[in-house]
Amino acid sequence: MHLLRTLLLLSLLAPLSGRKTQGRGGRWKGHTVRLRLDPKLPTGLPPLSSSSTANMSLAPWVYKTECVASRVPQCLSHARCLTSGCVLGDSGYEDRSLEAKPIYYQLLVIHRVPRRRYRTSRQRVQRKGYDFRLDTELVSVGCTCVRPIVLSQD
Repeated sequence: MHLLRTLLLLSLLAPLSGRKTQGRGGRWKGHTVRLRLDPKLPTGLPPLSSSSTANMSLAPWVYKTECVASRVPQCLSHARCLTSGCVLGDSGYEDRSLEAKPIYYQLLVIHRVPRRRYRTSRQRVQRKGYDFRLDTELVSVGCTCVRPIVLSQD
């Protein structure tokens, strides 16, 4: 549920990312907007237990959690493939004619960055604060079996 709220927030902020968009959304390019985050909304994801899908897969994986304090969501879990080949049948034999490869998903995140200090016309230093930057991160969400790419040397 928390992940859904975070993704919904990020999808609503996507037109503000500074990228050129269709129609009227392009007017926000290069502008700074005020962003208010609800402090009651948890920013981390719930811890993941060992997934039966990950264990039953032909390309099993485990999750490694990476936390960055200045990012929303703060913690992201990345899948790491346990084998280089694919596990076949109940015997647990690893077939190296197939390869275990991660599956990637591009996720929208918000980074908190220190605001640049600048002097106003009256030579006062502007107060220190933070700006928020919408960005994307590539997250591995699982692993799958693929046929290897074989290049013939003619």
